[in-house]
Amino acid sequence: MSQELQQINSLLTHNLSTVVVVDGQLYEVPLEGDDKNMCLIVNLPAYFPEEPPVITISPTGMRHPWIDGDVIMHDGLPSWNSQSNLGLFVKDIRTEFAQRPPAKKNISESLPTQPINEEGYSSRPPPPIPSAASNKNSISMSNLEYNTISKLSFEQIEELLQNETAFDIFFHSLDRVKNLKAFQEDLRNGNEQLAHKNLSREDQLVKLRAEIENLHSQIMVDKLVFEEKERLQQEAFNRFSSSTVLTRLKASVYESDELSESVAQSFLDGNLDNDSFVKQFREFRKVYHLRASKLERAQKDNLFVS
Repeated sequence: MSQELQQINSLLTHNLSTVVVVDGQLYEVPLEGDDKNMCLIVNLPAYFPEEPPVITISPTGMRHPWIDGDVIMHDGLPSWNSQSNLGLFVKDIRTEFAQRPPAKKNISESLPTQPINEEGYSSRPPPPIPSAASNKNSISMSNLEYNTISKLSFEQIEELLQNETAFDIFFHSLDRVKNLKAFQEDLRNGNEQLAHKNLSREDQLVKLRAEIENLHSQIMVDKLVFEEKERLQQEAFNRFSSSTVLTRLKASVYESDELSESVAQSFLDGNLDNDSFVKQFREFRKVYHLRASKLERAQKDNLFVS
């Protein structure tokens, strides 16, 4: 097993929550604490483990004695060699941050202070992502670039300083830059594959959306039908409500009384004989007294309380 794979296995073994972002190059190690989004970003350079790893913290703008410009400054990094243990290094950093969690910088601390030269122009700002943890380990991390430059003649170096095109060609020929461009290309290809995967589901999504719209239309129709049936049901309930039954019972009592009175008046007017009068008057009064008895009982016992 190569030394690089041994270092990666050590990282995964001593830090079980490690997430592989780019296999063999970029790893994310979550940190314990209140901020669940805080994590370490372990970047393995092209010549790892001869070169030390670059370990940064996310999110940026954190304050801690071990953090310098978002880069972790571990005491073991300046003396890093191929026999060092990456997993124990990262575990040591996690332990330190668990005991003394990094804090977010305030606005005044986050603003860079740039000296002003005599001509009134500010000095060139530092790059957004440092290439080393400190001045000490930056020398070891840039040995390969230094060796490449040291092999150039004075005229070639002068050409790089004077000719921007030549400098760009030399810069893009560096292995570190090539690796970064390859990493960006991998990310771009991954995003493109994800986009194609999403586009491949467009027809399915359109079909599902159409089905949802049809179901929604059917639901609206069913809702109208339900509301109409509910209205008819309520009307039927109202016909047999307590107040309605009581009102109809009172009306029937009054109606029976009126019918019996009209029969009596017809008898007095000579329009009915004795037998017919007795028969009709007795039937109407019987109905009247039954209905009046029911009405009295209902009112007494509160049988129809709305």
